[in-house]
Amino acid sequence: MTTTPSVPSSKDDIRGPDAVAQAEAAWLVAITKGDEEQRALMLPDCVIVHGPVGNVHDRERFLAYNASMGATLDAETSEVTCREREGRAVVTCFQTMNIQRVPDLPPFLVQAVATRVWFSTEEGWRLGHMQLSRRQPAV
Repeated sequence: MTTTPSVPSSKDDIRGPDAVAQAEAAWLVAITKGDEEQRALMLPDCVIVHGPVGNVHDRERFLAYNASMGATLDAETSEVTCREREGRAVVTCFQTMNIQRVPDLPPFLVQAVATRVWFSTEEGWRLGHMQLSRRQPAV
């Protein structure tokens, strides 16, 4: 299981992750931080397919939607598989997030099967496509 790691970052560091595992770890941190951290890891033409109603969003629309859902307090992944070939990597995993949707209430648990497609660029690995398929929390 991978829990939200603390990945050092600096606004002066314009280079992104050099390995897919680092990109995945950075993504788990970014979704708990905010739009700018997520945007820095995404290609401008990134496409996100997510539920619960089957949205297909570009990067900016997804970031706005995601921000409206409440703060992601923590995230972790398990059962991670990675297939890397010729400058592309496909990562599939189970992802669990706790979302603080309403103040003063316990966080809302969201589980999803996630598939992320990363592209190797001169600036490091960048997210080009993501699909999140929500699932009922396991008991």
